[in-house]
Amino acid sequence: MDREPDKKPAPAEPAPRTRRLRRVLTAVGLTVALLAAFVLLLPSLLTSIHYPELTFDLSEQLKDTPEGLFPDPHVRVRLSLRRGTNCDYKIRANGKLLGWPFSANASVDLDFRFFGVAAHGKAKFALDDSALALTATFAADSSGEWQAQVELPPTPLTEQDVILRDLLSRLQLTGVTDLAFSGELSLTASAEQTRAVPVPKWTARGRLQDFGATLTASGQDVTVSNLRVPFGASGLADHTDISPVFLHADQIQAAGFTLTNAFASIRPTERALLVTEAGAGFCGGDIRLYSLFLDMTRLNAGLTLFIDGVDTGETLQHLKGFQGEASGRLHGKIPLQLVNGKELKLRHAYLYSVPGEVGNLRLYDATPITNNLALVGVDDKSLDNLSRALADLDYSVLKFALVPEADGQLALEVKIEGTATHGNTTVPVSLDVTFHGDIEQLVNTGLKATTRSNPR
Repeated sequence: MDREPDKKPAPAEPAPRTRRLRRVLTAVGLTVALLAAFVLLLPSLLTSIHYPELTFDLSEQLKDTPEGLFPDPHVRVRLSLRRGTNCDYKIRANGKLLGWPFSANASVDLDFRFFGVAAHGKAKFALDDSALALTATFAADSSGEWQAQVELPPTPLTEQDVILRDLLSRLQLTGVTDLAFSGELSLTASAEQTRAVPVPKWTARGRLQDFGATLTASGQDVTVSNLRVPFGASGLADHTDISPVFLHADQIQAAGFTLTNAFASIRPTERALLVTEAGAGFCGGDIRLYSLFLDMTRLNAGLTLFIDGVDTGETLQHLKGFQGEASGRLHGKIPLQLVNGKELKLRHAYLYSVPGEVGNLRLYDATPITNNLALVGVDDKSLDNLSRALADLDYSVLKFALVPEADGQLALEVKIEGTATHGNTTVPVSLDVTFHGDIEQLVNTGLKATTRSNPR
């Protein structure tokens, strides 16, 4: 009986799990291939794109600046990109920042990774026809982390700089002419965003130094010598903290007054300035003020100057009509009121000699005093004797006081007590005289310079 040949068993069908695994591996392979192709083609794609002009509107950020200061509140940028020898790129940009033309260039190295890309590089930004030029370094990756540092090296500034000249012309400084200045500005800043702090965090520090200026304000010459102002700020997200400002100047001359070694400690806020302390050398002594709060929207403020140890002779030279010389020291205080940032108004003030100290007063012309006394009926002989006494008087009391009158004007009261010696004769002198008139004019001269107010 014939035997039937052995039959080979049919191949088994792959298990469903095996089929799924093959499909997944195939999909992964295709994805990897596509990503690899994209990475290889990306450099060519980036350099072949024709980038349109980018426009950013900064109106919201500039809303608190004076009207007309920045007539074009936009940033307009045109980009071009070319590839270097490896995965590095050269980026060039030009356009306008708030109406001023600028140019920038950057060198960027890219590191393509399977799950992202990282970049680092350096850049330079310059405003055309201006000395202002920034350099920067930066690093970032696709996780959202980044950091950057920016520096403005010490850069000379003058009134001829295109940017500063435009800003000054737009401020429309009424009554200010012949403005000339020079100085040096520097700035450093850094910013970053990390996984731990997923919002921008930044700091900036700068310094204006060796600054000098001359100008004429309403016919009065003003000079500032060697002004130094460090400044800074820091921020986190949309919160900003402005650092205190410590101002120093070797000399300030204005309206016939000279201040030396002037300083001020200023704490800026969003809408006001708080001057915690300010002072200067004046007439051989010192003046100080404390806790001045200045509202920048209205420019109204009240302040009190504290006078310590000023030279009597130098101080009297600032009184209209005084002709003579004097020795000794004066102390006192002078309350002032700043009105709309335009003028200073004097209030009840006084200066006095130190009790117990003796000074000397010599008037070459006592006419301003004798004329006032004649108006109240003092006879000619007494006025003549007083003129002789004031020609060489050793005083023990010398006091000046500004006193408000009923009509709103101020009167200058002068009190002098001492002795006058002629030969072997010494006679006591006691004098009280009041001067009437526009006393404030002596201070307001030269303080009429105004700027266009902030229209908020």
